Amino acid sequence: MSTKEGMRAMQRSGEASSDRQAARFLASAAKVVSSARYCWLVTRSQNGGANARPMGRIRPNADEKDWIIRFVTDGRSRKVLEMRGSGRAELIFQNDGDDAFALLSGAARLLEGRSAFRRHWRDAYGTYFPGQADRENATFVEVTAQRMDLWIRGVTPEPFGLRPIILERSETGRWHVVPDMGTTVVS
Repeated sequence: MSTKEGMRAMQRSGEASSDRQAARFLASAAKVVSSARYCWLVTRSQNGGANARPMGRIRPNADEKDWIIRFVTDGRSRKVLEMRGSGRAELIFQNDGDDAFALLSGAARLLEGRSAFRRHWRDAYGTYFPGQADRENATFVEVTAQRMDLWIRGVTPEPFGLRPIILERSETGRWHVVPDMGTTVVS
């Protein structure tokens, strides 16, 4: 084997190890997200201030892509205005029983109009949108996670809570661990 071939083999081995590590962290994040009944939606105002509010999310259908979180909200709300302006949002999930926290950041897309309404509407939402005008302003929000900050006991480095594990999604959709210069991640 030539030196060049050996270097390529080492690179592939390192990528495979990194992929396994990212997959393990993603599985831990999925557990936190799926066990949380509510999460916090964080948007940014035009002056850069953060606005947070608790949200109940729409459970994904089996045929939907991973790491897309949806909500239904009033299209006349401040949060919709802020997402329309920035195109971004953060979601904070917490599972007290496992001492686990996940911050997902990404692109926020507003799904408005009749086709979105027909596709995503469930009768249970009528409680929050009781009148015709309310239903006409129902807006579905779709946040596609592009970054995750994870604090999960037994997964993230000790001492717990000092540093998160950070994952980012590349343009090709592949997740990778962002190296922290002060932390060695052990698989």
